[in-house]
Amino acid sequence: MIDRRILLATLTSFAGIQSLNAQNATALKRLRFNDRTLDYLIRYAPDAGTKKPFLLGFGGGDANRGIVEYYDNIYTPRQHYRDHHVILPVGPPQQLYHQFSDSDIRAMMRALYQDEPISGRGIVSGVSNGGRAAFRFAQAAPEAFRGILTMPGAMVNATVPAAWRDYAILLAVGSEDPRWITETNRAFTLLDGKVGALQRAILDGEGHVVGPDYDIDPVYARLRALEAGLQR
Repeated sequence: MIDRRILLATLTSFAGIQSLNAQNATALKRLRFNDRTLDYLIRYAPDAGTKKPFLLGFGGGDANRGIVEYYDNIYTPRQHYRDHHVILPVGPPQQLYHQFSDSDIRAMMRALYQDEPISGRGIVSGVSNGGRAAFRFAQAAPEAFRGILTMPGAMVNATVPAAWRDYAILLAVGSEDPRWITETNRAFTLLDGKVGALQRAILDGEGHVVGPDYDIDPVYARLRALEAGLQR
């Protein structure tokens, strides 16, 4: 098994490449809020100028450009949530997204709603530190989201907002990732009975970072099924 740190370091070499799938190409854009400037990738749904819901995804590690492009190509769906604009923030220097203050998270979300054709509540997803960020963003701005997908993730704190009562939450983790299986089980225990729909998913044969040939679409299909079961 490849050591997680080695694999994450390898992913940084992806910086500067174009999307591996030309028909799903992303654009690099810049966001300004609270005296911050952040880059992000966006892949628009069909009819790009039309307001639609969104999928906000956070890469692992420090979410540098290479890791985010890997996340775009491996961890975002191609068959599901096609009616969503996909937004993938690139990590800022010297701070991880799960370390953002509530104020910065809310300001970042306001800026995205202002700058991009997004509306309504979206899905927030992430892997590793990005999974931590997914929980943090949904805690700080619960009104912006309707579901969480971690692959894997951990709850930085035990706060479960009342607004999560109609959330669909899927906690995915590799079968060969024992530390994060523990974190996933911990999150499940904290969330059980407090959210609209909750499941765990084991990614058979995968470690902390799934390989470049992994098909993530079935994971998103499970999240879709959880959402459908809520009958919002």
